[in-house]
Amino acid sequence: MIRTGIGILDDVLRGGIREENSILLMGGIDEDHRVLMHQFVISLLKQRHKILLVEYKQRPSLLLKWLAGYGINYKRFMKRGRLKILDGHTNLYSRVQVSGEDVLPNPLDLPISTSIIRDKIREGDFDFLVIDDLSILYASLPGKQEFFRIISRFINSVSLEGVTSVSAIIGDLISPSDLSMLTIPFSYILSARDGRIAVKKAPHPLGAVNYFVYVKTERGIKPISEYYESLDKLKEAMFLDENGMLWSANQRVQIIDEESEAKLIESLFEYFGKENTQKFLYFWGRHEFQGIGKLYMQRYGNLKESLKRMFHSTKINGGGIMELSQVTEDVVIVKAKNLFPRICNFGNAVHLHDAGALTQMIEEIEGGEWIGEEVKCQAKGDPHCEFVIRRVEK
Repeated sequence: MIRTGIGILDDVLRGGIREENSILLMGGIDEDHRVLMHQFVISLLKQRHKILLVEYKQRPSLLLKWLAGYGINYKRFMKRGRLKILDGHTNLYSRVQVSGEDVLPNPLDLPISTSIIRDKIREGDFDFLVIDDLSILYASLPGKQEFFRIISRFINSVSLEGVTSVSAIIGDLISPSDLSMLTIPFSYILSARDGRIAVKKAPHPLGAVNYFVYVKTERGIKPISEYYESLDKLKEAMFLDENGMLWSANQRVQIIDEESEAKLIESLFEYFGKENTQKFLYFWGRHEFQGIGKLYMQRYGNLKESLKRMFHSTKINGGGIMELSQVTEDVVIVKAKNLFPRICNFGNAVHLHDAGALTQMIEEIEGGEWIGEEVKCQAKGDPHCEFVIRRVEK
């Protein structure tokens, strides 16, 4: 089993990548998939694998500078002979052919280039081949069918020699039919785009949830659940772009004051009535948390730890304080204070969204059907909010 270096991704993969299975990482022009791939390479190197990296995207010196911006440093592994970078970029664009031991003479001549790469693998006794990235070859070669045929045969041939290949590609550049052909020789297909990493294909069953949400930081790709562990990290991730959009890493957000949120809930009660509003808020919470319980269960292993992590995230995001009061096989009770938004002397329970979110999460972790309600609420004058989530008897 090969660890990816990202714990939650290993959980999705039920332990990690199976050996001798080729891997394709797809993404968009933001190149998050490339960052993820190079983080995986660092993890492989730390697991004492030997890697040949064929670099088409940029000159190796520029690659190292680019990676340094994400906290990835290959230099010590190159000095130890565990990583070799083969330059497939220079002679793609140079007017005069550049010669060198680690420079491909004609990168677009795929039969010759793949033969040279195969010889380098054997000479260096490498067990991983990394191609960064296939988008350059696809865009540069006029004969797409020949490209697919040669790449597919090459990936399969190195696999037969016990070498695992890892490749990256910008999926937006390729038509759906061409992309389908390209994926044929790969056992694993991972997608990293729009703040979500998903396992699209694997040669074995996956966990209950095949994706997780991430942010791209100065330390590379980080799962949101691990990154937002403090207020400082939350503030560090926020920025305003020139189009007037506020971002938290790669997610657009808006700062909403408590009074505005309270007015929204009050308006819902006035317009739809108590019963319909509470049903709506409860449904909203359940809908928003679909898949979250499964993801937390994969990561943390049990209900108590999953809820503890959820409560921590709620606090860090300014949503108030929640604590577990009781857990049995059939009943979970959660107490809370200062939930967002606070509404004074309202006379109705207003945090049914939280009741729905808790119910959805518990149901996914424990199985069966559950139903939740807010039995106490500070908006009604109670000293705290209290949620009771019960298993529905069959």
